[in-house]
Amino acid sequence: MALRLVRGTHREPEKPKTEKSRAEYLVACLREEANDPKFSDWERDFIVSLARQVGMGRKLSDKQKEILERLWDK
Repeated sequence: MALRLVRGTHREPEKPKTEKSRAEYLVACLREEANDPKFSDWERDFIVSLARQVGMGRKLSDKQKEILERLWDK
């Protein structure tokens, strides 16, 4: 009986679910619309670059977030 209790309590802790930040959400949405003609070549490249950075787990700078918001409003 005691062995069952020990085995039952030896579980790995659940990993907390991480919520996406607004910037990560916007990058994901804009990545889907990157080929829209309303974006310039530079803006398309910027969106792809941000998507790559977020995919690698990097945090975006305040300036990147600011430009991202402007692109979203476009």
